[in-house]
Amino acid sequence: MNVLLSLLLTRKFAAKILTVLIISIGAWTAYHLPLAEKPRFDMGKGNIITTYPGATASDIESNITSKLEKELLSISGLKVFTSKSESGISNISFELRSDVSKPDVVYQDIRDAISRVSDLPAGITEAPTLTIKKSYSLDFMVIGIAGDVPYSVLREKAKKLELALRRLEGIGEVHPIDLRNPEFIIQLEPISLKRYGLTIDDVASIISQRNALISGGRLEELSNNPELVTTAELNNLQALQETFVSFNPNLQLKDLASKIIDSYEKGSAYGTINGNQSILFDLRTNETADVVATSKRVKALLAQEQHALGKEYTLAIGSDLSADIQEKANIVQSNGLIGLALVLAVLAIFLNKRIALWVAISIPVCIFGALTVLASLGQILDVFTLSALILIIGIIVDDAVVVSDKIVSLVEQGHDINTAVVEGVKSVFPAVLASILSTMIAFIPLLFFPGNSGKLMYVIPLTVVIALIFSFIDALLFIPAHLKGVLKNDARLPQKPAGNFKTMNTLIRDTITHYKLILPISLIAITAMTTLSVKNISYLFFPTDGAYLIEVSAEANPKLSLDEVWQQTQQLEAIFESTPEVSYWYGEVSSPTSTWVISLTPSNKRTRIAEDIVAAWEEQLLDIENLNQVEFDIDGGGPPVGRPIDLRIVGGSDNGREQLANNVTEFLNTIEGTARVKRDINEPTPQIEAVLQHRWLNYYGITATQVGEIIKYAIEGQRVTRIFNGKEEVYFRVTLEDNDKSLQELDEITLRASDGRLVPLKELVRWKFNNTVAKITHFNGERVVRVSSSVDATITDPIAVYEQVQTEFSTKHFDGARIVPMGQILETQEAQTGFSIAIIIALVGIAIILLLLFDNIIESLIVLTVIPFGIGGALFILLLHNQVLSFFSIIGMIALIGIMVNNSLVLIWHLKDTLKDKGNLSDVEFVIKGTQSRIRAISLTTMTTVAGLIPLAYGFGGYDNYMSPMALIVGWGCIISLIVTLTIIPSIYLWVMKLNLIPQSSSNQ
Repeated sequence: MNVLLSLLLTRKFAAKILTVLIISIGAWTAYHLPLAEKPRFDMGKGNIITTYPGATASDIESNITSKLEKELLSISGLKVFTSKSESGISNISFELRSDVSKPDVVYQDIRDAISRVSDLPAGITEAPTLTIKKSYSLDFMVIGIAGDVPYSVLREKAKKLELALRRLEGIGEVHPIDLRNPEFIIQLEPISLKRYGLTIDDVASIISQRNALISGGRLEELSNNPELVTTAELNNLQALQETFVSFNPNLQLKDLASKIIDSYEKGSAYGTINGNQSILFDLRTNETADVVATSKRVKALLAQEQHALGKEYTLAIGSDLSADIQEKANIVQSNGLIGLALVLAVLAIFLNKRIALWVAISIPVCIFGALTVLASLGQILDVFTLSALILIIGIIVDDAVVVSDKIVSLVEQGHDINTAVVEGVKSVFPAVLASILSTMIAFIPLLFFPGNSGKLMYVIPLTVVIALIFSFIDALLFIPAHLKGVLKNDARLPQKPAGNFKTMNTLIRDTITHYKLILPISLIAITAMTTLSVKNISYLFFPTDGAYLIEVSAEANPKLSLDEVWQQTQQLEAIFESTPEVSYWYGEVSSPTSTWVISLTPSNKRTRIAEDIVAAWEEQLLDIENLNQVEFDIDGGGPPVGRPIDLRIVGGSDNGREQLANNVTEFLNTIEGTARVKRDINEPTPQIEAVLQHRWLNYYGITATQVGEIIKYAIEGQRVTRIFNGKEEVYFRVTLEDNDKSLQELDEITLRASDGRLVPLKELVRWKFNNTVAKITHFNGERVVRVSSSVDATITDPIAVYEQVQTEFSTKHFDGARIVPMGQILETQEAQTGFSIAIIIALVGIAIILLLLFDNIIESLIVLTVIPFGIGGALFILLLHNQVLSFFSIIGMIALIGIMVNNSLVLIWHLKDTLKDKGNLSDVEFVIKGTQSRIRAISLTTMTTVAGLIPLAYGFGGYDNYMSPMALIVGWGCIISLIVTLTIIPSIYLWVMKLNLIPQSSSNQ
């Protein structure tokens, strides 16, 4: 070390050049880093979506969902999968286990599982689609185009807009909503079919075989080597109308159809933006995009297109995540700048201005150095990274303060600058190394935190660890070189009056002198504060007080048509529109389930939180008819999404499941602190069942599949072939004309028997009227009923509520039905386990470092004594500030463990190091003198840490519901740690000395 330090002293300009280089490269890197809301990570979630137009929920469940789920059960990497089967669509959501190291392998297993399902219904024209959720590929913006024009005209404009959006830099995916595919619709007349002895499937087969485009290859025998093509495409209405059907009689397709039209497929959902029916585009960024910059490009394109389209069309924004990202970034940046200014002010007040300058330069060195490394690791500039940088603004100058304080004190004692630097660094090196390692060890276990919560906050410990490494390098290599230039002309620097700490000196003397009284009083006080706090603080790991997104789902009366549902939901959208805190919204209206996503104004600019807004909306819902259930999920911005209490009633019989769901719903309503309890209602929808007469089916040689296909042709219609018109695919749909879609007409529809005879449908089926469900949900392949609620965090928490539910129902039986927790309950349980492991690892790691440093168990335990005092005090601060114990609050506590040890470690190391010079001093005077000599360094490191965090803790530059509690914990914990370190810790050390447990031989080490 002597050689290295001497080299730096003779190369002090090299230290300056390296300092400037790190800051310059880091600043350039920071300027070019893309800005996003969350770090980049694979969420381990996805969806398998299969569309089957016209199919009932039961048909979807039986013929699609259950077949796919059967294959998914064989995949070991899946944690859970849920499904929803409703009219026309199967949607399976899955989540990977948190211990899966290679998610891409599991995704490939899922693809293979999907491909193994080879017997899906013929009416499914497109294979099931697999969508993987990644933090950067979620929808960041939803826009729409509306206009009082025919759908065909609006669609044409929407297609042009879609192409323009796909060409924009930063756009990864564009998902249209209600952009229907073009179709040639052939509406056949039952009378004409009967007259000419044809069936619907006869005509469908003729059209399918007639439409062809087949390449035969090149005719090499000819000199110009031409391509030979068989062209029989029906690429226009006239060709379709004139399609030849039979010779005798001479029939064309137009002779059998009432209408052959060039139109679009029947819409299954209407898109809505801010209450206007629109064609929507769900936009997602690519992996390298800056969300804010991409949003600006989209807005510029919309302004350009709006000008070109004129007032006849409206281009609107229904969601813009960039606004929220920018707001959060502004909050973090504003608080960071205020904190930085306060740190600089503290350094300027207590240190010589030239020393303060170089200590302050440690901040950009560590911050920009960390950003450079993060960029090289593939990280981006997100809200959590920025918050981590704020967290360490005050911490990273601690080592620079300790090193500079030691060097300056040696200079003031009369040592020459070279000796002061070398001996000063050597003196504090073990303590500085141990303090850096102890802080890093507190954060490192968080790098391996399980679940999406761990993936989300992974960047916080990563950023802190990297910044601490730069802090260590700066303090031990750069600061000594910089100080030589500062101190070369001043053998003694004038001390500022603020650096005398006279009041604290007096307090320390009085406290240590009366240590026998102080120790039991402090022990009783911290025990009382901790007990009071634990009993009265609620545990809500993911609070929603700063939420800006509300997800809404509504179940309409299944008897209503899509247009009727639209009319009913307009009343709900009117409530959104009349709410001043709503910025904009978008949604999909379908029958029976409709969904919306509402964006609120920033939490700092409104007086009501999301919970209050939702409560007001629920009161207004009573005036809306035919909306059986409306559920509001408040998205706080992090995992998990959904309601705090999310219980699935799984398996068993239908009656047992319904009874248990009803009982759980009633019980949740009796628990204090729960609110807005909901359960799946699943109102019955009318159904007409075609009861097959199997005797006659066998007699005529007609299969059940033929009957089902004919009925589907008649009512919903089926696609029979397709062409490519140069721009997109156009499908051919065969069906009956609209006024023939009745039971009376269906009875006369004919099927061809095995001997060629035509048999009317009425001979093969009997119509049975009954009710069925409009939506069927599964959990890991079993039918399920969902029961959910929100909670009042000041009264209870999800885990406490679930424990009460378990206690109430664990001994009761409901015909095999069982309760499975989901959402925040599972995430909280997983987080609690992860935090317990992280804290144990941190404490063990710090203890090992202290044992290696001190080589003494007693001294190591004295250093660790600061932890329970700091944690207990921090909990009491949460209680005083009416805060819940959240996910990020606990992260703050883990961070605090490492930070608190530093000051205690520095003090005990100093006492150990100077024990050999005790001389004739009494034990009391020795401890008082040793503690007073470390006041400046310990106080400065604490004040810089607190100054850097207080703005974020109290939201001077805007409040963040996740990061502010974390800053509150660390900031106040450091203040408590300072008091304990300068009073309680030396008192304990003195008490141990009196017991002769501090070996005097340690002074000679």
